[in-house]
Amino acid sequence: MEKYLPYIVSIVCAVISGFASYSVARKQGKADLKKLEKQHELDLEKQREVFEMEKEKMELDHKHKIELMEKETENALGTELISTLAKEYMHTPEGQAQIRSSGKNRRR
Repeated sequence: MEKYLPYIVSIVCAVISGFASYSVARKQGKADLKKLEKQHELDLEKQREVFEMEKEKMELDHKHKIELMEKETENALGTELISTLAKEYMHTPEGQAQIRSSGKNRRR
């Protein structure tokens, strides 16, 4: 038995060292995993905030473009209305008389 005692002591020390290393590594792994999960949650929250900000920006841009298109349509409609009224007025006897009188005033 004395012949195997140094080997047994070495094996016992190695097993104890192995269990201790395994235990420490497992605790460290759990701590690292918790850190990664927390960091992942923070990154997700940050991405959500960025997404919300970009969404708001896009909605404001879209709203602005719609308002601009409405104003352009109103302006085009107003111009078309005035143009149509002017053409119709020119076809009336009063409008033709006014054109003739303005033409005479220019010649003088």
